[in-house]
Amino acid sequence: MAYTNPLIPLVDIQQQEQPSNDSSYQLITFGTITGGTPYAGATYANIFALECLLQDLDGSAVYQMTGTVAVPAWTAIGTGAAGATGYTGYTGYTGYTGYTGPTGYTGYTGDDGAAGAAGATGPTGYTGYTGYIGPQGVTGYTGYTGADSTVTGPTGYTGYTGADSAVTGPTGYTGYTGPDGAASTVTGPTGYTGYTGFTGDAGAASTVTGPTGYTGYTGATGITTIVNAITTTVGGSATENFSAGAFANVLVTDTVYLTLVDNGGNNVSILSAVTNNASVDITFSADPSSDTILNVLVLRP
Repeated sequence: MAYTNPLIPLVDIQQQEQPSNDSSYQLITFGTITGGTPYAGATYANIFALECLLQDLDGSAVYQMTGTVAVPAWTAIGTGAAGATGYTGYTGYTGYTGYTGPTGYTGYTGDDGAAGAAGATGPTGYTGYTGYIGPQGVTGYTGYTGADSTVTGPTGYTGYTGADSAVTGPTGYTGYTGPDGAASTVTGPTGYTGYTGFTGDAGAASTVTGPTGYTGYTGATGITTIVNAITTTVGGSATENFSAGAFANVLVTDTVYLTLVDNGGNNVSILSAVTNNASVDITFSADPSSDTILNVLVLRP
């Protein structure tokens, strides 16, 4: 299972160091990247281990961290290059199968027909006048109440519905409201309700199917792992040759990466490593004796 760091979103983390007595960071030792060259510079301090490997899934390159933990820098590994002492990474991935092209667009739906204008609402009858108040405190007659209108203005016809489309036709206008009558206790006649317009025909369905999308690209083939093993030294010399088992399949053009799991009783360190045809030579700072443990990874581009 891969992990990610939000500071480096294009990297899938495949392997990290465990925190030790002299470092609290879990530095990345192996991962994959998409979308370009790896992250470099002091902004990304304390994220990548020395000799960290990043495989580019969008191409055929494998990048090796050749800067420092504080200021990462990257070099693409060339064919036949002998790597310095590196950390053990996972078995290289087989390139991903290209993405399937997008499905073609569905044909456009025809435009909807414009909706007919709504009929105007009939005018509201005027409110009758209030009668005058007679002299000597006599209240005048109340004005007559206007007769209620029995006719409602006709509703406009609904426009025909055109072929289906992503565009909706404009909505018809709403009829005008008649003016309010003068203030009175008499309510004027109500106008007639307009007729309901006819419903238009349904639009024809589109018969055009959009084009089929392009087929995606085929992914690049991953790196081949020749050796990925935990090995214990024999001792007797500062340079030790490994040729048994899977080491017999090593070529001089392969690349070797090492992790010192246990530096043994002589407290040795690794100075260099080189691939030969059918073997690997590893040089230590002193005789590693028979108790130094290594994790050896040999990759073939």
